[in-house]
Amino acid sequence: MKKSFLCLGLTMLGLAGQVLAQTENLTERQKDLLRTKTDKTFNVKDRQVDIKDIVQLKQGKMILSMLNVKDYENFRNLDSILMNFRRDIAFYKDSLDAVAGGHVRIDYVISPEYSFKKIRFKKYDADGDIYINRTGEVSKLKLEQDTVRIIVEKLLYQSKCTLPYAIQATFILDNYTDVDKIIADRVELRRILDTLEQVSQNKKAKQAEPSHFPQFSIVYNPYYTGGKNFNRYSWIVTDENKPYNTRHKGNFLTVDANIGAAIVMNTFTPQAEIGISYNQTWGVGRKEYSFYRLFTSSYYFFGRDANNNLLVQDNWFINAVVGSQYEDVAATWMGQVVDFGVGYLYAQKGNYFKGVTMKVFTDIRLKKGITLSPEFIMTNNFKQIFPGLTFKVF
Repeated sequence: MKKSFLCLGLTMLGLAGQVLAQTENLTERQKDLLRTKTDKTFNVKDRQVDIKDIVQLKQGKMILSMLNVKDYENFRNLDSILMNFRRDIAFYKDSLDAVAGGHVRIDYVISPEYSFKKIRFKKYDADGDIYINRTGEVSKLKLEQDTVRIIVEKLLYQSKCTLPYAIQATFILDNYTDVDKIIADRVELRRILDTLEQVSQNKKAKQAEPSHFPQFSIVYNPYYTGGKNFNRYSWIVTDENKPYNTRHKGNFLTVDANIGAAIVMNTFTPQAEIGISYNQTWGVGRKEYSFYRLFTSSYYFFGRDANNNLLVQDNWFINAVVGSQYEDVAATWMGQVVDFGVGYLYAQKGNYFKGVTMKVFTDIRLKKGITLSPEFIMTNNFKQIFPGLTFKVF
């Protein structure tokens, strides 16, 4: 499961004993519980954004933040929502216009749970007094852009839980009143939204379960005529000018090695391994991802030859592992990492193993850099099966 939300009651129960912990030691889920009511109301959580579209408008920029492709439906009437927004803030016009030279951020929250709207104004003074002189006419100059954020609260029905989340449309404008120009060009706005929804569609997105949404971004400039005017990325873009400098780091390869000790056939033996992993991220940064690992490992047994010389009998396995890395250390019953692997003996020395030999195993991460791996080894053409235990340090 790539993206999951726990029922609020269960989450609070699991975190109750950790509320007093230092913030820097908390996981993202725990930090969510410590957010203020104001922050929860007017800011969508990054963990709830699997789709982020950035659109260049004539008047500025529009950013859509959603959980899944079905949320595009809520923005089909975005022009009507903006009309209601302008009507509802008209009473505060004098106060907003008083921010001479500065800029404002206006948050407008819509919820199916109540008929009223929640509105927040944040005013920012200009960084000093900035003026423009036009043929003797002196007036204050505004350099910073205003922000208008439309937030739509929704409910996700998952299993037996009803979970709240929110989507938002953010407009970065020279002046918040430029919303009127967007409304006036509603035909073009609807065409843009239709294009975004169409470009977003693919087999993976359509078939995604509510707990397993693919992440992607669309960067769209509908007025660019020099070629392709949109790009679809399989990660979350934070800056359309630097699309690869993103919160979501995409897929990546890692090479890792470790050493340790194992108990095999009641024998204590050193162990070492080295391998490569292909990682598919689906969370924040590289904290949550699926991984596919291929590595070779060896058990080192010791004995004596006929002349009493020390012998090192190394037995090599080729192993394949599939698993997931979670951000929360309590994400699964096994902890932060859950995986399953199989191994095949391809180089054998001594009489510890006979015939075709394979093993199955899993990894239990005790803490960062320390792993315990219980396993079952099947040797002598699968006629003999016995348990093993490996302690790894890396």
